[in-house]
Amino acid sequence: MKRTLPLLFACAIFPLQAWSALEVGQFTLGMPKAQVLAILQQQFGEVEHFTGYHYQVPTEFYQGTNPKGDYSLGGVPVSQVKASFNDADQLRQVEVRLDTIDEARVQQLLPMTKQAKRVPNTGGRLEAFSAEGELVYWVSKDWDWTVVTIADKASSAGNIKARAKSDEKFAQLNRKFDKLIETAKAVEGKGAP
Repeated sequence: MKRTLPLLFACAIFPLQAWSALEVGQFTLGMPKAQVLAILQQQFGEVEHFTGYHYQVPTEFYQGTNPKGDYSLGGVPVSQVKASFNDADQLRQVEVRLDTIDEARVQQLLPMTKQAKRVPNTGGRLEAFSAEGELVYWVSKDWDWTVVTIADKASSAGNIKARAKSDEKFAQLNRKFDKLIETAKAVEGKGAP
């Protein structure tokens, strides 16, 4: 009974959203940097190290682009991978760009995406959280791809704050744009005979 109670408590806190390991394709959070870089160099024609932006926060990445052949996940081409590492040189976050806008296909390939909930006013971003971290994805019909990002728990905490700040900036811009449209319509309406 002493061992059962903590297990029941843990199951109550983390129902069905506790994944055994956060992974996308060949990439599992916590992988050694050398192993991740070897995969990137094997699969992509270009691998570069740079500081870019993730939700408007400067982030150091290793990015693989221009796949060397048919690099895919379940038959869906992968056109880009961005990986970041923690201080112990372990994979803390990975972003995979899939060349598909078929959300059902993405959910079939990555079952944990089925648990993701749509975030209002974000252009279709979906998020799921577990004890290990987070999964975030969005389907871009404009760009004809789906971006799936997984991050460990430590990175997730920062990502949540950064996304909230980024979402608010975009909401402010949208409100300003809406006001400009209203003003233009009002001016246009006054000028009509």
